[in-house]
Parts: sequence; structure tokens; C-alpha cells
Amino acid sequence: MDPVALYEEARAREGAQSGHYNRNVRVEGDSGPVVVRMRSEAAEAMDLTLWPEADVLAAVAPYVPSAPHLLHAGTGPDFQIHAFVEGRRVDDLAPDGKPLPEPVLEAVGALFVQLLRVPSGALPPVPSDWPRDGDTPAFATRLLDLVRTIRRRGDASISALYDALGVPDDPCALLQTRAAALSARPFRLLHADIHRKNMILTDQDQVVFLDWELALWGDPVYDLADHLHKTSPTAADRTAISTAWHRAAPPDCREHWLEDLDYYLAHEAVKSAIVDTVRWGRRIATAPSQDARLALAHELTAKLTAARPHWPAGPRPAPTPADVQAAVGRWLC
Repeated sequence: MDPVALYEEARAREGAQSGHYNRNVRVEGDSGPVVVRMRSEAAEAMDLTLWPEADVLAAVAPYVPSAPHLLHAGTGPDFQIHAFVEGRRVDDLAPDGKPLPEPVLEAVGALFVQLLRVPSGALPPVPSDWPRDGDTPAFATRLLDLVRTIRRRGDASISALYDALGVPDDPCALLQTRAAALSARPFRLLHADIHRKNMILTDQDQVVFLDWELALWGDPVYDLADHLHKTSPTAADRTAISTAWHRAAPPDCREHWLEDLDYYLAHEAVKSAIVDTVRWGRRIATAPSQDARLALAHELTAKLTAARPHWPAGPRPAPTPADVQAAVGRWLC
């Protein structure tokens, strides 16, 4: 296998599977297909990152058999080569709101078991300013600081769009107060991006969990909340997943976990509203038809409505889809 040649072939190819931060291109290696994974250009940081993804994959390989198999990590330029996984993405099999296949539910529970058992010594070191083990309020504050950063950045049109839709200058003020009451909990490895698009179900009913670039060392309850928010499970699946997490977690990780799960779900609702005001606003601005614009406006309205109970109330009423379209037309078109 010539990694550089595979990278150059992948870089020139169109039609890749693209996430927010990476492009994934299937190419033929000497012994069969592989995936070349490359950073997307100019992707705005919307999530905390702690370690290079290749370092995480190398560290978890002995503990998490459902992680991708890293074949090569290149630098200058940065790229990875992963073993190709034959199967279907779970979002194709079961879109948001649909029941997850039983093998997927079982695999998610098994992943939580594996993540909770990865020893800190097996992982790369954390930065010196990272919250200390068990300091869940500091970990939550680190998450909130990112949301505040996203809210503040951008040009005048982005700021005006937030203002027009009633997003407060500090959408995290109420959450910051709640964060101080989080229970102390030992830190564990978090995937921090477990959702339908990041799971491949093989023909053998095995699940491979993709995209480890957002892995963190932190409160394990956050990993559960992040998964529930991003996966949009049915009520039955939500119960099954939460039960599996509770069964997997040791007693010191389960201290007041339900109360803290509610906190992190509120955080995810606020973060989604902040991030998606810009993402959905741009999608609305470039949508090809009025029907498409209206559908997207309804989606953004739902995100803003879900976040409003968790941030400081302002004088404006909740925006309607018509308000969203008008604000986008005024500030982004």
C-alpha cells in the first residue's frame, strides 16, 4: 500500500461521504478497498476537540473492537487510511425518530461498557488546563464556553440574525448556574458523537462506530446525553439506551445521573439552536424552492423553541417559521 498515492487519488475524486470536519473516500488498495479520510477545508469548529483522531484510534484499538481499524496516519498533509467496512449507515436503515435495529441498540450498550473501561493511562495526555478528573462543573463550563464562542463569532449579519430570532447575547447564563450543581463524577473516555450517521451495520449484524475526532475525557453522563440528543430515538429506544448505560456504569458514575442527564440534554438543546441558527439559516438562504425554505424554517423554529426554556427570557415572543424566513431574507440573502 502506497499511502501517499492513495491520498492523492482520493483527494482528486468527487462524490465523497463528507461530514462537517472530514471527507471519506473509498479507494482500492493492494488488498481491497480502504477509506481515505481527509480534513475538510475551512470547517468551522463547532465542537470541542482534545486529541488527534488517529491517536485516539490507536489508543482504543485494544479496548474498543467496534472502532475503525486505522491502517495509516499521514502528516503534512494530515490524512488517515481506515479499513473499509461493508455495510449500511444506520440513518439509511432507520432515520431520525424511527426505532433502531436491535443489533444497534445492543452495540450502543456494548460501546458504553467499553468506553467506561478504557484506562486513562492508555489515552494520550490531556492539556494542562483541562478540567481535573471528577470536576464535572468545570467540564460543563468548558462546553458552555464553546457555545458562547460560537454565539459571539461571525460577522454583523450573523449577529443580527441571532438578535432577530431572540437568541440572547449569553445563551448559557442559566445553564452556567445549573452547572455548579452537577455531581462530582469520575471522568471516562467519551466518543461524544454517537449518532445514526456514525454507525455502520454490517451484514453480520455487527456495528462499527465512526468519527472519533471529537472524543473527550470527561463526564460520562454527557456522552449519553449527546447520543440521545443527536440520535432522536423513540421513547422505547431512549429507555433501552438509558437502561443500558445505567447497567454499564459503575456506581460512582451513576451518582445523581438522571438529574445531570437533564442538564446535559438542556445544554445540547441550547448548543443545537446556536449552531443551527447559522447552518439552517444558510441552508434556507440557498434552498431551491419556497417549499424547501419553509420546511427548513419549521426545523429551525423547532430548535429555537426547544432551547428557549433553558436560556434567559427576552422581550420577543418565540419566532415563527415566517419570522425565521424573514430574518434570513434580511440578514443572509
